[in-house]
Amino acid sequence: MPDQVSGAEGLPTGMRVVGGDDGPRFFPQFLLAATVVVGISLPALLLNPLVGHRAIALLYLLTVVFLALFVERGPTLFAAALSAVLWDLLFLEPIGNLSIRNAEDAIMFGMYFVVALVLGQLTARIRAQERSEHQREAHATALYRLTRELLEATGRQHLVTQAVREMESAFSARIVILLPDSSGRLSLHAENGSSYELAGPEQSLALRVFEQGQPAGDSPRAFPPAETLFVPLLAGGDTLGVLGLHFEAATSGLSAQQRQLLSAFAQQIALALDRQRLREQSEQARLLAESERLSRALLNSVSHEIRTPLAAIKGALDNLQELTEPPLSAEQRSMLAEVGQATDRLNRLIGKVLDITRLESGTVRPAPTLCDITDLVHVVVKEARPELANHRLEVALAPNLPLVHMDFVLTQEALKNLLSNAALHTPPGTPVEIGGRIRDGRLLLTVADRGPGIPPESLSRLFDKFYRAPGARTGGTGLGLSVAKGFVEAQGGWVVAENRPGGGALFTIILPLGQAVPLAAGSAARTEPASQPLAAAQAQARCE
Repeated sequence: MPDQVSGAEGLPTGMRVVGGDDGPRFFPQFLLAATVVVGISLPALLLNPLVGHRAIALLYLLTVVFLALFVERGPTLFAAALSAVLWDLLFLEPIGNLSIRNAEDAIMFGMYFVVALVLGQLTARIRAQERSEHQREAHATALYRLTRELLEATGRQHLVTQAVREMESAFSARIVILLPDSSGRLSLHAENGSSYELAGPEQSLALRVFEQGQPAGDSPRAFPPAETLFVPLLAGGDTLGVLGLHFEAATSGLSAQQRQLLSAFAQQIALALDRQRLREQSEQARLLAESERLSRALLNSVSHEIRTPLAAIKGALDNLQELTEPPLSAEQRSMLAEVGQATDRLNRLIGKVLDITRLESGTVRPAPTLCDITDLVHVVVKEARPELANHRLEVALAPNLPLVHMDFVLTQEALKNLLSNAALHTPPGTPVEIGGRIRDGRLLLTVADRGPGIPPESLSRLFDKFYRAPGARTGGTGLGLSVAKGFVEAQGGWVVAENRPGGGALFTIILPLGQAVPLAAGSAARTEPASQPLAAAQAQARCE
């Protein structure tokens, strides 16, 4: 049916998408045609003696042409038939008898129907084009209004309210918009601003539309006695919600143009929701980045401020331990040793915090040189010896390891953090293994233990900052593995964590080999207890 238009701009205010019986619409046109034809017959009777019956036939024909400009094809044919019958009854001899005696009158009689058919066809085509142009203009205007309102929406609630208002105005239907909840599942409660609440069977259909991304419900038999059409809101390959149109009256379905308009409306609403979602995510990311920046600045400031008194405490402890007058008791020396251990532990924690701050601020700049892997491992073992005092350390390096291009300090810190992690999370007396080998053009440095292993749910988050696996022993900060990963990745490598067959965890540092230089003599694999001094660990690292 034609759109209902109001206002100077011709904006749609009641575009009906439901069809009805054509009878009530055409009845006034049939009545008008009959009235005009009968009305023209009265003056024709007065003119007949003066002009003759053929002139009266032309008068009737002119009347049919005139009516064709205002009524549809059916009323035009009715006017032609009625005028032909009245002309024959009232003006052809014998009067009052439906009979035609000569060929000229027969041709004139048939002319009524030919002219009526041609005029009816032409006027019907013109009216159809006019209605189509009017409908396209109304659709474009409605789409423009919706797009303008959605662009001006300041939040999701405002967006839904504006969309429902424009949809109700365009389709004369009650509108419901359903959006996913925080878990990603479609909420069956209509968003605030919707004008319709779903019933039981409609909810299941809306869920199916959300899951499949296909419209459903465009059938008068879908929900007797009322009909509801559901359309998915699609943007970027994702279903962002479901749009529902509930028609109070029975409908014979949407026309092609109405489907196109509905599809355009749904696309614009989906794009607006997607923009709103991206805007909210951008705001959250901005707030998170600002929070991270402030956190890093605070940690950096606090860490530097704490290191100064820690250095003073460490110096005072060393001076106290060297006192001979009066001599310290065993209990006093034990207490000083505990304070020293706590100070060292706090100093290591501050160092890790500073390392994380450097990594996140992007100030870590690797300085690669040619380094001996054997010396690297021995220096790391020497530094980690106090933490591994209760474990058996096994060092297994492949023979003839070449000099490797890498940052000695960063790799040393990464290995030391992996050894500290193994010492903290494995029972005393269990072995800790450190190894190195070359494979597929890469250097592999491994740290393995025989502890409880890594819970499967923690493997994906193991290197996250401040993350501690469920059931982990107290004493850790959750920073060591994150620091190790950052130092290795700064050199273009990566760290892999996995569980070992038979129990325990295996951490592997993988570094690109680059331009390696062979050594004159290879390093033999060796096994040393961590509590015994290593002769090679006393030497300085050979880095060129």
